[in-house]
Amino acid sequence: MKRALILFLCAAIPTVATGRQETTWQGKSVGQWVEQLAEEDERARWYATYALGQIGPQAAGAAEPLAKILAADLHEYVRDGAAWALGRIGPDAASAVEALTAALDSKLPSIRRNSARTLGLIGPAAQSAIPVLVRMLEDRDATAAVNAAEALWKIDRHTAAIPALVKMTDEGAGAGPYQAVIALGRLDAPPDAVVAALTTALGHADADVRRAAARALGQLGPAAVPSLRQAMADADDEVRRGAVEALRWIGPAAVPELIAALENDRPVVRRMAARALGRMGPAAREAEAALLEAVRDPDAQVRQMAHWARRKIRTAPMETQ
Repeated sequence: MKRALILFLCAAIPTVATGRQETTWQGKSVGQWVEQLAEEDERARWYATYALGQIGPQAAGAAEPLAKILAADLHEYVRDGAAWALGRIGPDAASAVEALTAALDSKLPSIRRNSARTLGLIGPAAQSAIPVLVRMLEDRDATAAVNAAEALWKIDRHTAAIPALVKMTDEGAGAGPYQAVIALGRLDAPPDAVVAALTTALGHADADVRRAAARALGQLGPAAVPSLRQAMADADDEVRRGAVEALRWIGPAAVPELIAALENDRPVVRRMAARALGRMGPAAREAEAALLEAVRDPDAQVRQMAHWARRKIRTAPMETQ
């Protein structure tokens, strides 16, 4: 049976034209790596998928054979490699949309996850996969569901995508909320569609989710400042700390809020605000007077951080956020 499969794959793999300027990886051309997809050794086939993924968009000629591997290979990790490689090729792998869509119904979570993610990377050319991706929003595997939502947004800015991710940020434990928060921060969604959900996630029981929410809010820029101002008054210290961290990621536009945080009733928040201002360097010069006041803070750690921040603002170049 294995021999019959290899013969089938060999017949399905088209000849990839080689040329003097063809991209290579580890000394082999795209065509040579495509030929390796038909090797009997599954490790060799997997490594060929990895190599083609490393080559990326310039391996577009391998999209069809990779789709055949995804559909027919007997080994999960080889199929995973094919789905991943197609994602690395990106929009030029549109010929694999049918195979990727079929793979969304796989019993293997890893295949569903990678196929959904890759369809999103292919983009608008994957429109035909939308009905299956919508159904996949209820997938029992949280990461697969998150990947489906992100793919829907990338393919068509589908109206079901953001509400599904927002719902996932507030449900249960494990990978789901964390992955959903990361996705919300990564998408180019309108800030008003995601800020409230991410601000709520600052109070999640999982510390990893809180940190991810802070970073995601920081990536949204000044649009997140009003919600972060509200979060600074939250009764939960972790929410306050997350809000300060998000303000640091926003950068100079958040300096007034960080100055206000130097008067927060929680020492840990005051210390983090001083640290954030110091890391901005000269861009936070308007905070010097407030930091001078903070040098007399009742808390020794706040005083120490305020001293450090004043030095950084006066002498250091602006740090990369």
